[in-house]
Amino acid sequence: MKDKKPYIITIIIGIVLIGAGLLTKFDYYSTLILAMGCGLVFSEMVHLFRTVYWQNPKRHSEYEAKMREAHIDKVDERKQYLRMKAGHITYQIMAFASLGISFILALLRVSIWATGITFLLFILHWVVGIVVYRNLERKL
Repeated sequence: MKDKKPYIITIIIGIVLIGAGLLTKFDYYSTLILAMGCGLVFSEMVHLFRTVYWQNPKRHSEYEAKMREAHIDKVDERKQYLRMKAGHITYQIMAFASLGISFILALLRVSIWATGITFLLFILHWVVGIVVYRNLERKL
């Protein structure tokens, strides 16, 4: 029950959001709140079902094997390196994608605030990358 408690709490939060979305009369925002609630409820129900499915006593040996494999993957140095490398490559791709989108928006003469926000997201991405790198360098 301890591992199912976060799912149940999130489902309750989703139900509250659905109720708030149905009871409010704001056109855009009530629909947004309703959609967030539905997304929370359905996604957490899937997670809860998956947890119940795998913790069934019939599948106990398969579940233990799966958890053992996940633990090995988590502490394996090669897999840790591959995850870090994947994160680094993703960081680079997203940085160039942010710059490219800013450039395309500027060429399409989209309003200056939209282009500026996209460029500021690139700057934020770059600064956060440097800060995280420096923190990791200091800790490790």
